[in-house]
Amino acid sequence: MRRLSWRVVASVVTGLALTLEALPWLLSRLQVRRQRRPRRDVLFFPSQVTCTEALLQPPGAAPAGPSVDCLCSLPHSESSLSRLLRALLAARVSLELCLFAFSNPQLGRAVRLLHQRGVRVRVVTDCDYMALNGSQIGLLRKAAGYYISCSCGGLQQLSRPSGPIIHSFPATS
Repeated sequence: MRRLSWRVVASVVTGLALTLEALPWLLSRLQVRRQRRPRRDVLFFPSQVTCTEALLQPPGAAPAGPSVDCLCSLPHSESSLSRLLRALLAARVSLELCLFAFSNPQLGRAVRLLHQRGVRVRVVTDCDYMALNGSQIGLLRKAAGYYISCSCGGLQQLSRPSGPIIHSFPATS
């Protein structure tokens, strides 16, 4: 067996070292290409009132498409609200939602569904509108596993130390 010269060994070691140095950079570039591009949709509200029942089914229930079995009299067409709900329900890891007043029942159901799926939810809303008639914050507060953080009047109230986080702050003028 012939002995390798030191130059060949040095070249192989140098090539291996350079490959190992370039590998993390190459993997990070490939991962960036696989990430989703940000959504850029324009939704106009108030939107046409449509049936969103098929979208808001609990995990393991009917598919999230137009339901043939729905007997309600609302139109089953696409609307700004259904497009928004579809985009929110596509969250897999986390969702951050900033609202002035959180009073839409369908949006509240979507947040609860995401929580049931294990998605980390953070809602930022105005403190004065937490007590608004129809506010979904109270329903989320009653649901198990919600963490409510409220900075109303300089006091901070905390409840339920696990699960989605809801921050409320007084509006500034």
